[in-house]
Formats: sequence, structure tokens, C-alpha cells
Amino acid sequence: MLKEFYDFIAKRINRYFLELSAEGSLRKGESFCLKLDDSDTVQEVSDAIKELATKENNCGEYEYQCMDGSIYRTFTLQVIDNEIIIAAQINNMTNDFLCATLRNAANVAGKPLLMITSNPIDSAKSGSIDMAANGMPFYADNLMTEIRKMAEESTQLSTLEKRILDFELKRRDSDVFSDKTSLYEYRDLLSIMSSGSIEKENYPGFRLFPVDGKKDYQNEGKTQIDKKIKENHELFEKIDRSIRFGNVEADLAEDFEEGFLMRIEKSRKDDPEHWSILFTYAEMIAAMEKKQAKKDNPLNIDLKDISVYGDMPLNALPIDEKVLVRNEGSMKTKKRTRSMMVFNADKYPEIHMRIECNARIMNNDISSDDASYVRDGKSLVFCFTREGVSFHKIEIKDAVNNITYVFKVCIIDISLEYLSGIKRNFVIDYKKTKKNCKVKLIGIGTDLVFNSNGATNVSEKLNDNTQYKCKYDERLHLYTTEEELSDFGSGIYIEINFSGIVLPLILFPDEVKSVEMIGRKILREKFSVKKSFESEEDGDHFYKGSQEYHAKTNLLKELRIEKRIIHERILHGKCRQIHGTDDLEIDAEELVLPLSLKQAYYDLLQSYKENNTIPTLAYMSEKLKVAAENFLQEFNLLYESLEEGSYLSQEQENGLLLGTLFVGRNDDELLFTPFHPLNLAYQLQLCKETEFENATDIVIDRLNSIYLLPYTKHNKKIYKVSDQMYSMEWKYYAPVENRKYRGSRRYVPKLIEEKITEFISHFKYIFSDINNKTIRVNLINMGDCSDVFNGIAQYFIHAIGKTPDVDQLMKFELHIYSDGRKANVFENIKEYSQLKAYLTASKLSFANGVAMNSLEGVLSKNIECYFHKDIGKQYEYAHISFYEMESEITSESATMDQIETGISLGGIVSGVPSSKYGQKYRTGFGIKYAKKTPVIKLAAKYNSLVQVGNTGNPYHSGTSISTQIDKLAEEKMEYIYNASNWVVFVDPKVDLDFFSEKEANSDLLIIHYSDQYTSSSGYDAITVTHKSKQYSKVIQEYLKEKGVSAELEDVAKIINLFNAINGDWLLRLVSSKKVIGANKDSTFSREKISIVAAIKFMLAFLRHPDIVWVPISLEEMLRVSGGAGLSSTDGILSHKNLGFDKGPTSDDLLFIGLNHVSDQIKIYLYPTEVKTGINANDVIKKAFQQVSATATGLQEAMNPEEDIANTIMYKVNRNFLMQLLVTSCKKMKVYHVDNSQNWEMILDKFRLALLNEEYIISTDIQEILGRGSVLSFRRSLASRKASFKEDTINFIEMPEKDEFDLILSSVDEIHADIQNTRNNDLLLFEECKVENLTGDITEITSMEFEELEEVNEADSDDNDNNQENHVKNDSEDNEKNQETVENSDTTEIKSEGMKILFGLNQQDGSDVIWEPNNTDILFHTNTGIIGTMGTGKTQFTKSLITQLYLQRKNNIGVENLGILIFDYKGDYNESKRDFVDATNATILKPYQLPFNPLALTKSKVFKPLLPIHIANAFKDTISKVYGLGPKQQDTLFQCIIETYGMCGIQAANPSSWDNEAPTFEQVYQRYANDEEIKKNDSLAAAMNKLHQFQVFENNPNQTKPLFEILNGVVVIDLSGYDSDIQSLIVAITLDLFYVQVQAAGSSKLDGKYRQLTKLILVDEADNFMSEGFSSLKKILKEGREFGVGTILSTQFLKHFGSGDDDYAKYILTWIVHNVADLKTSDVDFVFKTESKSIESQRLFNDIKQLEKHHSIVKISSEKPKYIRDRAFWELYNELKSN
Repeated sequence: MLKEFYDFIAKRINRYFLELSAEGSLRKGESFCLKLDDSDTVQEVSDAIKELATKENNCGEYEYQCMDGSIYRTFTLQVIDNEIIIAAQINNMTNDFLCATLRNAANVAGKPLLMITSNPIDSAKSGSIDMAANGMPFYADNLMTEIRKMAEESTQLSTLEKRILDFELKRRDSDVFSDKTSLYEYRDLLSIMSSGSIEKENYPGFRLFPVDGKKDYQNEGKTQIDKKIKENHELFEKIDRSIRFGNVEADLAEDFEEGFLMRIEKSRKDDPEHWSILFTYAEMIAAMEKKQAKKDNPLNIDLKDISVYGDMPLNALPIDEKVLVRNEGSMKTKKRTRSMMVFNADKYPEIHMRIECNARIMNNDISSDDASYVRDGKSLVFCFTREGVSFHKIEIKDAVNNITYVFKVCIIDISLEYLSGIKRNFVIDYKKTKKNCKVKLIGIGTDLVFNSNGATNVSEKLNDNTQYKCKYDERLHLYTTEEELSDFGSGIYIEINFSGIVLPLILFPDEVKSVEMIGRKILREKFSVKKSFESEEDGDHFYKGSQEYHAKTNLLKELRIEKRIIHERILHGKCRQIHGTDDLEIDAEELVLPLSLKQAYYDLLQSYKENNTIPTLAYMSEKLKVAAENFLQEFNLLYESLEEGSYLSQEQENGLLLGTLFVGRNDDELLFTPFHPLNLAYQLQLCKETEFENATDIVIDRLNSIYLLPYTKHNKKIYKVSDQMYSMEWKYYAPVENRKYRGSRRYVPKLIEEKITEFISHFKYIFSDINNKTIRVNLINMGDCSDVFNGIAQYFIHAIGKTPDVDQLMKFELHIYSDGRKANVFENIKEYSQLKAYLTASKLSFANGVAMNSLEGVLSKNIECYFHKDIGKQYEYAHISFYEMESEITSESATMDQIETGISLGGIVSGVPSSKYGQKYRTGFGIKYAKKTPVIKLAAKYNSLVQVGNTGNPYHSGTSISTQIDKLAEEKMEYIYNASNWVVFVDPKVDLDFFSEKEANSDLLIIHYSDQYTSSSGYDAITVTHKSKQYSKVIQEYLKEKGVSAELEDVAKIINLFNAINGDWLLRLVSSKKVIGANKDSTFSREKISIVAAIKFMLAFLRHPDIVWVPISLEEMLRVSGGAGLSSTDGILSHKNLGFDKGPTSDDLLFIGLNHVSDQIKIYLYPTEVKTGINANDVIKKAFQQVSATATGLQEAMNPEEDIANTIMYKVNRNFLMQLLVTSCKKMKVYHVDNSQNWEMILDKFRLALLNEEYIISTDIQEILGRGSVLSFRRSLASRKASFKEDTINFIEMPEKDEFDLILSSVDEIHADIQNTRNNDLLLFEECKVENLTGDITEITSMEFEELEEVNEADSDDNDNNQENHVKNDSEDNEKNQETVENSDTTEIKSEGMKILFGLNQQDGSDVIWEPNNTDILFHTNTGIIGTMGTGKTQFTKSLITQLYLQRKNNIGVENLGILIFDYKGDYNESKRDFVDATNATILKPYQLPFNPLALTKSKVFKPLLPIHIANAFKDTISKVYGLGPKQQDTLFQCIIETYGMCGIQAANPSSWDNEAPTFEQVYQRYANDEEIKKNDSLAAAMNKLHQFQVFENNPNQTKPLFEILNGVVVIDLSGYDSDIQSLIVAITLDLFYVQVQAAGSSKLDGKYRQLTKLILVDEADNFMSEGFSSLKKILKEGREFGVGTILSTQFLKHFGSGDDDYAKYILTWIVHNVADLKTSDVDFVFKTESKSIESQRLFNDIKQLEKHHSIVKISSEKPKYIRDRAFWELYNELKSN
């Protein structure tokens, strides 16, 4: 390999001198010097030059006769008109001969001389030209450039090998420790150049695991290859660092399995330098993936996975019949410990337990005491051989995921009937000593019964340590009193003798812990396990297995009603109220019904009773399902003969009352109980779905039937459903005119708060600039205004946190318009006691400590209310009007098949959209586009039946109750518009086109809308304004700045497109201007304008006759911008709920395509990211990542693997995407975005299929279009072009002028332009055939992204212009991330290091932050803390250490920060419990310290005679402390060296250094046993003291490396020890610390942030610094490189010393408290002030006057800051409160 290296040097030398002579630049007598690494290299290079010269026929000879008569001979390089003498310093040639004699001779002969040497001869370089100098052949930078060029131009090297070499060159270039001037550094690279391949042996030097350079990554682009090389390197460094300096098992256990780690360690031991050659990178990745696969599939053993048998496989012992299983608790970890009682009444000699495992378990992870086991695939079958009563314990571990399942088993040879009463309160008390095992009964009462069905009752008093007998025909009753029971605190031990089988029991009266359940949890749980809960017969608890549950308040009342209906067989009833505090009374009403229907209903009730459950708790399985189906069949039969136009019979009218309850004297509410036919049908439909356990809360909340019957009627009164969520199976109806919806508008308070906040922010100049603090709000037809009140209260609660000054809060002037007949909550505003009571009931208040005032005080002071009769014409001027349109019941019948449905997925998801019906908007149940499943058929039948009800009107099938907007509403709108700036329509029963039609005819403008995907499929709010000119003007002026002249008609089209895509953009666009019409650009405006252009272009580009494309804003879909009532994590289609990986995802556009020509409907998902402006390389690369991640995320969220694709979670995800598609398509049509597209394909023809899973999500289109696209409007681009880049992303590049040219063009015009231009680079998708695509993207040629030359802002003529062109680059990403940073699920956050709060700046109240990782601020972290006793110095230091500990996760790198504290006064030991609690500190005493001061730690840079150095340092330290003389020092030194020798350690033999190093005790014994050593001197005193105190651990096996001990906070408590012992311990520890610092190597540097690896605190450091120990100075001086910082705390600056021992010069951060003994020179030194200056004197005086917990801080070169310390006690109290 080295031959090629020497030849390279020779060729460069030869070429250099030939070129120099050809240019005529070679001067006679000129000398050159080439410095090489060693004499062997000098010889080899000389030989290579000679060999090359001979081969090239330009080799000459040169002789020189020396003074002693000998002749020196060498060769020359012959060049034009001259020859160069080659003089290699070999064969013992002296420096004088080479540098003086030969150089003079060459000069005399007029010949140039090249001196080749390995010695650092200054005289050779001083008079010669250095061949490694700048501009010379071997200049390091030139070498790098040449090697890189050679690699790039090589025809033998593969692309992968070239990228590896490029990576290695960059790595070496950044390596501060490499000698770039040494040619030897490049020998391996140059050899690779010559051989044409990278061999396996090269990879360890490259810090990489081997890859196959010729075969791997052949189909990958450069960026992907570079990424994999970087990942390879990072993995190598991580493992290598762990092997060298860490604990492999601990460091890498998360990544690799134990067996693989053992292989690594063995390889390292066999070949320390080249261990990695044995592992390819592919093998490492496979090993990590294997480990990850286990982590991704954690062990899970459910109840259904457990089977118990007598003789397998026939004699099964069923769970709950012969086997009881009880979890230890309700927490996930507690559920993994299970107590089991197996009742072996048939007395099988062997009991088998089969456990189905989802992962293979290793043998050493199975513990089964006396049971044997065999494997059956992944399952385990345990066999218990036993008799009578036996106890067993099985443990099954998943070591990878730290999961352990424990089964504590009691097998007893009796039947369950004996112990039926203990089912829910037993625990197996297992002990290793089997005779001590017992069954523990928890929560026993005063009466305990065994064998409850026994014929003869035997009653006995319950006593401790007593055995009772219970025969088969006896009912054993043990009784006691509560007083006696309370005396048995430690348990009551009894035995029950079941006729020879004795069961030991320990009884405790403690209550069994019950778990609260809510409706959502109940539904998820019962559908997950497909099993009902059991209901307590005479109590409120219910059970699943042995776990007890309970419900509260409203849900509890509902469960009680269900139980009562079952027991009293209630068909229909009435009650006064159900949610009050009074006992519930139901007046049951008998109904005349067909006997078969009534009997089917009673059979259903009986089925619930037999299953010991009630409907909310029941899962429809087996008999229960049959009973429900029979009841529904009989119910349908009742109406089967009903003919069109006929009248309902009495029985048919009564049938509609089945399963209902009326509440209140005037039937104020109508309740559909879970026994109602519609609810039962829905539950049966839901039983067809799967995997409820993985569904999110959002999905579960959607699973209710409330919108299957939005309206019902009784006694001619119309009732409307509300969306309360107690039990998921109850439905609440209230009269339409009753505005007190029970929880039906939960989003409204958030909407009110947001709209008020937006308006104040949008019109800052109204409220801030002219100091107007009053916002005027109209509330029109808002019912009792309870939602509005809550929203305004929430506004004040949040505002007070930002503005604690109550006088600065906004004031509200409310004008409330209503019919005056209903109560209004704002009537409480001036009645203080009523207001307070209302707020308390609503749980509204300020947080503790936020404000001096109460919320009721602020509301009563800041809100003025005026009540008006609403006559529909006169309204006070308002900034915002909130208005809910009046609706009326339609007088005309509407057929359900003509009303658009809100139902999808066969009826399990429903909503009530408002759709146009003729000229009116109707809201009601519709079946247009609904799939006719049994539940939908029943719903349609029921909707038509209730329209008739008991009115006596004729029946017409297909018609239902619906509402429409009252004429009054439309008439009054104009008056509301004129009196308001903004009008917010709350829960509008209209669509966007209701307003868009008016937009075309007036200046009305929609400025914001939000979809409500939580309860219906309409809009939750639409905000409009009559003051539209300001919005149009802003856009018009913005376009004018860009050279685009737009008429108002053009602006209207742009606004339409904004509103068609995103309901939030228009408002944010105008809000991004500082003032209306301001000529100032913003990130947001430029970004959204470019997206408008992109939408038009992409619609034209993607146009295809077989496909309809709909653009959707990903920002809106993923709820990044947030909708009213939804946070960024709440929505169904949020990042979190879609399961997108953390990291960059696109939030620009998603194009959804519908292929309507294929045999099966296909849906395409095509994400597009838009960039505009300069578009730097990193921005474009990030865009590729965003689109790729989004494409992957959408595919996984919508179209996962087949086994889970049809589960409830993914079906609902897809359904909402399809609903979004339909809604967006409506907007496309309303706003005429692209009239060439046939929107009816989605809105009509295929709508039913889309809403009911009758389509596939296809990726076959990727074969042509790629996985997604990046659309870049880029400056300096002349024409459009497209290409495929990494991850098959379609990169479409457009000239920047296109961005604004496309704005005013129609999609048709853009499409025509694409067709006419016929740009070869731009795909004509319209002409592509899509019917036979497979989605195979391997045929697509992906090109490398060619990095463009970056545009320098300084070179631009217009900085402002240039600034705006960055808007879609980093600034845009920052804006996007601003909102998503809070949701850790969507954003990768790069650590910016630790930030420590020193205290509050007393000048402006700002935080004073110390950033120990930031090298821009701190070159190093050495810190001095000064202060006289009692000034708060220790409190500050404790706070600093605690914050460093708490902030360690923000450190650079993954290693834990180690903090070592030398505690002289006992301020940090266990007596200070608060500090130990806060930092989890380890306290070490100076007794048998667990590290060895004589340990040998090898460093990365080899240090010869290491034992000599360690012994010498130890000797020096003891000598300094005890003042040893030279002879005593030598005696100690020899003792240490001899003791090393006794341990087999030889100073000159590095291989022996791995032997176990001796401890101090061994050195002492060697000293004590040597009779020749004098024992009555100071050395003897020192040795005896260390021996007697046993400072260091005596046993070498019990010691650890100091750096291993330093994990977190470690305190060495020196308090109370003699000063010599204190100094000795600190000095020796620092000696050892310094050695291990060097061994650990440099800390990680990430940009400007350096890792902080270790920190030393020497408290009261004056005790130590005066000794002048060298290690402390070394650590202070050199620690920065290794990430080590030192904190020195002392009372006076003078303690830092002066002269050679001046520690202060190494300090960069100072915290100075009040110092009693202070000199002005001290101030000048610390604060770098001029002597006797005013500043110096001021600081001097201020320091002397500092109060406790106040200090002056100097951080690096920053100005001094006066602060109030962040004292430790404050920090600790805060930690406790959190």
C-alpha cells in the first residue's frame, strides 16, 4: 500500500521541477527542503524519485569529495538547462553536512538542491524553500484539493467510494488534532487512488464500518449516500467511544441485544485497533433493526391469552368459571402482576397453563419456580405437578422493553362455589418459602361467607390465628364487629379446612381500590375485549374480571336508570329530573303494544339480567345479540304493513315511545335510553368494527348515533338532539326553542375568546395607538349567552397572565339582543354573590397568585351590559357581532333522499350538514349518498315515523323533520352588517355559497371560517365583513409593489381562491401588515401569494381526462393553524392523530385525485411543497424531506398494512379525509377555481362510494408523477424545468416572474400555455396513460440535486428586496415551527444547550442567563464565586448546581453530565436533604472512597512509562501536604514502583498496564514490611494516617474509574476532617481526574455549542488553592478542550493567589457577593476596569453594600450585571410545587 504513496510523492516532485524549469523560474543554487515523518520514509521516497527519474530518462549523478577524503554520491533530476541534486538525510548524515556543506557545494556548482529529511532542522528551512509551504506541491490545502479531484475524476472508484473519500477528506480537514503538514497523513488515501478501490482494512481509519464499495447503494443519490455515510460514522463513533471509555452494556443496551454486544466486546479484546473490520455496516444496521423490532413489539399478555387445562388439550378450566384472574391494580404496570386461583375440583394431578405470547421469550427470561414448561411456537405451556393446595409463581420478562409479567397462582382442589365471595378481592401473597404463602383477602366486611349455597348455616366468631372447618353442605359464616375489625391493623390470619384441604388466608379490612370510568372509556374497553362489564346487583360498582370500577354524577344516574328499567321492566316513563341531587323517581307508563314486540323487549331485558350487565356496560355478543336482533325484528314488523298515506295505529304510535323517557312537567326533555331501537341497531352495527383499543379519543367520540335522528316530535313539539357525552348510548333531546343546549356547543367559548383576541390583534391601532380600552360586542339571538360568558371569562383568565395590572385589561361593552323571554347569564354581572356562585359552578377562576383581584371582581368592573328587544332593524355599532341565525321548522316536507347525508361508514359516523334544497338551506336527516345498511334503513324509517308521531297526520315514507333559516334572519342581516365591523355567524346553518352569492353583488366579504370536525359536518363559524375595501386594498397594493397591476375584479378572484383553500389565510394575510395599506411585505403574505400561484399551476399541470384533482391546504387539514374549538393536536387529521413521525412534514398543499375511469375507484394523494425567492440549497433539501415525510406519513395513516387497514381507527381517518375532499370540492365549485373540472364526479356520482370505503388509495400514479412535488419559484431562473430528485420527489423549477404572472391567469390559460410551450423538461401529464400503472418507481431516474451557488445578500442592489425573497426559506420555516414547537410530536428541536438562570437583572427585571455550552459567549466555563459568609454564596452555588443537573438533558451529546463537589463545610451532604432530593446526589465520605488513586488510565495519545508518571504525581501530592524531604520522597516513590511490580506491572511494558493496579493499602503494606525503611519520620506519619483513616478502598475489585462514578452529582463530604486529609483527598482526586480527562478525549462540538462533560465544584476553595497543587491549574487551563469546567467558591478574591499560583486568570465567569476584605485592585482584575477609574470605585462601593442574595455578575466580556440571585430555596420550593 505504501509503494503507491511513495510513488505519488516522487511524481509530484518530478512534475514540479520540470514545470519550474520549463517556466524558467528555477534558479541556480536554490535550495528546497522536504520534511518527512521518519528516516524510513526518507529512504523510500528517495528510492522512488530515483526509480521514476531512471524510468523517465532524466536521472543524473552527483559526487562531492568531503574534507576527510571520502566521496558523497547521490543522484540528480535532470531538467531543462539544469539538474536538481537530491540529498536524502540517510546513513547517519549529519545536520551540518546536509544544511551547510552540501548546500554550499550546490551553490558553488550552481545546481538547485532538494534536501529530504525527517529531522526538524530550523537551519534547513530558514535558507530553503519549504516544499509544504503555501503554493508548493505539498501544501496541505493543495493536497486535499488534488486528492479530491483525483477521486472525482477516477474511473475505477465507484460513486459510493468517491463519497466515502469526500467524507473522509472533510473529516480530516475539520480534525484539529491531525497534522495536516505531514504527508504521512495522506498515505492511505493516496494508496486508494492508485489501487482504485477501498479495502476493508481502510475503514477503521475512516471511522466507518465496512461497506461493499462496489455494490452497495447503487440506486441511491449522492445526498442519500452522504446521509448513510454520516449515519455510519456516527454509529461507529458511538460504539467506539463506549468501548474505549464507557460501559458497552450500559451505553448500547438500547440499540443492540446482549449477545451482539458480547461479540463486539470479544472482537475489541482480540484486536483493539481493528475490531470493527469484523462487522459490516449492513450487519450493524440489521442488529439494530432486530433490537428495534423487539422494542416495537413489546410483550403483551392479555386475559384472552391465558388458558388453563387439566389434561391438555381436552379438559379446559374456563376463566371465570373454574379460574379467577385478578390484576394487582389498574395501572398498566400493575396489570402485569396477576393473582390467579385455579379451582381443580376434578383433582387433576397436573395442571397446565398455556400463555400465548406475541414475541419469542428467551429461556433466561422465564422464571417458573417448581413448574416445568415447554414451548409451542411463541407460546409457553407450564405444567404444575401438585395436590391439595399449592402456590406457584411464574415470571415472564421482555428484557428489551423492561416489561415483566408476574403470575402468582394458587391451585386448590375444590370447586369455585366454596370461594365465590372472594372473586373481586383476593390477592395471592406468594413467598419463596412455600409454607408461608397465603391468599390475601382485601376489603372484607363484618360478615364473611364461604360455600354460600350450603344447606346448613354455621356461624362462628372471626378470630385471629384460628382454623375453621367448612364441609360441602355447610355455609360457613364468620362474623365480627366494625370495632373489632379495626383492631386488626396488621391482618387477620385464619385457615379454612375444606374437609382436608386447608387454605391459608390473611384478611384485611382495607377498601378495594375502585377505578372511575367515563362513557368513552367504557365504550373503548368493552369493544376492545369484546366482553361486557358486570354490574353490581345492589350497588353502583361494576366489574371486568376482578377489577372494580365506578362512575360519577350524570353517568352514574344513567347507569342507575338502566338498572331500574331492567328490574322494573319499564317500557316508557316520565320523571321530574334525572341530574339533580334528589333520588330518582320514574313513573312507568304501560303501553299498548303487540304481544310479540312486548315479549321481545322483555326478553331483551332478561338477557341483560342474565348476563349481569346493563346496556352502557354491555357488549352485544351471543345471547344478548340474538335478543337485540329479535327485538329489532319485532319492532320493524310493527310498521311493515304501514302504507303510504295511511294513519298510525295506537300500537304504532306507542312503538315510538319504546325506550324513551320524558323529563319535567312539560316534557322539557326527551331521552332515548340505550334500550331504544335506534340505539340498539347502532350498537349492533358497531360490533362489526375492530381494534378499538388503538383508536384515539377523538375517534371514539365520533362513535355515537346522535345524528341518525337529529329531530323528533311528540305532541306536536319538535325536539332537537344535543351532543352530551355521559354514556355514549344515551341521547338527549330538547325543544328547538329551548336554547339551553346540554353541552351541545362546547366549542363556542373558545370561538368567542379567539375572535375577540384576533380582532384586538388585527386592529391594534384602535386599541393601542389611541389608547382605547373598550371593545364593543353585539350578541344577537345567542340564547342565554352562557357560552359567550364562558368565552369572555376565559379571555380575562388568559389576559391576566400577560397583563397582571387590572387597569390595563380591556373593557367590554355588551349589547344583548333577544326576544326578552329567556333568562340571560349576563344578568348576574352586577349581582356579586350570584356572579361568584355561577363562576364557582362553572369552575372559572384566576390561577393562584396570578392577580390580586378575583375573577368576579374583574368581570363586574370590566363588563357593561345593555339588554335590548331584538326588532330586527336597530343595532348599536359594534366591533364584533356574534349572531346565530334564527331557524324555523319547515312547513313543507323534504324527502330524505334529496337531502345530502351527513352519514358515512355505513352509519357509524354521522353529522348534520346544511344543504341547499331549492332556494332554501335545510338542516335535517338525509340519505342522499348514504349506504343502505340495517341501521340506516331503521334510521330512515324512524325519521319518517316521528314526523307523524301522535299528530294524527297521514304517514309518508321518505320524509323527515328538517329546519331552515327563518326569513326574518335574512332580512335582518343587512342591518347587522351595517352596524358591525365583523359579523361572526355561530353554528351557521348555511354553506359558504350562501355568502359567496352575496359577495358577488355587494362588498360583503368572508374573511374567516373554520370547519368543525368534532360533532357535525358543517361549519362552526363563518366571519364576514361589510368593510371589505381594506382587505382588497392590501392585496391590490401588494401586487402593485411586485409589478402586477390588478383590478378589483382580479383581487376578488384571488380572495375567492384564498377562501376556497383555507378559511384562515385572508384574515392572517391582512393582519400581517402593521397598518392597513402599509407598504411593507411580510413572510406570510409572500408565502400565501406564492401558494395561490402554485395551486393554479399544479391544477393545470396535473389536469387529466381520467382524474379530478382537488387542492387542500395541509396547514388546515393537519390543524397546524388551529380551528375554533380545536388545538393543533385535537383534530382527527392532526399530526398527532395521524401518527406522523416527528420531524419535518409539509404544510403547504395536498392534491387529492379521483380516478373515475378505472374499474375500482382510485384515490391519489400528492403532497406539494412550495418555495419562493432565493431558495438556498438547504431550504430546497429540507423541502424534499418535508414532501417525502408527508407522503410516507399519509400512506401510513390512510393506507397501512392490510391487517390493520380496515380497523376502526384507519377507517375513520380515511373517512374524514373523504369528507374533507367533498367539502373542499364544494368550495372549488362555489368559487369557480377551475371550471374545466367535473366537480360532480366527487359531489354526486361517486360520493356514496367515497363516504363508505368503496375505493382504494392507490400509489400507482407515482410511476409517472413521483411521490410528491417541490415547486420552486426561484430568482435567476430563465425557464421552467422539472426532474426527479431524492426519494423520487418531482422537482419543478419556475422562474420567479411566474409567481406573479400566474396570479391573474386562469387555470385554463396556464394549461394552454403548458401545452403550447411543450417544454421538454415539463411532463405533459394529460397525455399519459394511467390505466395500466403499477406504481413501480424504480424505473424513474432520480438525478442529484445540484447545489446552486448561494446568493449573497450583500451583493444585492436592494437589501429589502432581498430580505423579502427569503420568506419561504428559513423565516418561513421558523414561522411554521413557532406554532408546532409546543407539540413535540411534529417538530425536531435541535438543542441549543443548557440555559442556567443566575437571577433577575436588577436593572430591567430580565432574566440573567448563563449558557455554559455556547462558545460564542463563553470560551470556557471556569467560574469564580466570591462572598463573605452569610451573603447567599452557598445558596447561589446550590442553585447553579441544581439547575445544571436539571438541565442536563439540554446538554450537547448524549452522555450524562458529571458534577463533582468537594464539600468542606457539610453544605451539600445528607444533612441538607433538600439539595440531595433536588439533585439525586451521591454522598461519598473520606472512608474507602471507591476509586483507586494508583489506577492506570491509558489516554488516546500514548504516554510512555505511565506507572512512573502516576507514582510520581502521587508522591508529589503527599510530599506537598506533609512536607516530605528528598529522601522520604524517593522512599515513597520506590515503594509505589515496587508494589506495581508485585502486581505484574512493568513501567516499560505497556501490555502489563492492563493488570489490576495496586491500592494504597498494598503500597502501605509494602512500606510497613520493609524493615530497612526508617519509620519515625514525617513519611511514616503520613502513611500511618492514610492507613488508619482508610481513605481509599482497600480491595481493588471494589474500585471503579473515577469518571464512571461521576454520573450526575457526586459529593465528597470533607467536613470535620483534618485539613491535611482534606487537602490530600482533593489533590489526589484531581490528579486522577486530570489523567482520566485526557484519556476521555475532546468533548463534542456542535457548531458553536460545546458539550459540558464534567464539572468540579470546590467549595471554600481557599483551603486548597493555597497549597498550589498542579492538577487544579492544569484542569483550569486545559479543561475547555475536554468539556470540563471548574467552579471555585471562596470568601475573598485574595484566596485565588497571585504570580504562578494565580488561579483567577483562568476564570471567565464571576459572581461577586458582598466581600468584607476587598481591594480596588481585586475589582479591576475581575471586572477589567481601569485602576482608580470611576467605574472601578463604583463597583468597589456597590460590592461592599450588596444585600444578601444579591451579586454582581461578570460573564466573559459582557458588562457587569447587578442581579438578585436565583437562590436555591426558591428553586426548591418551585420544584416541590410542581
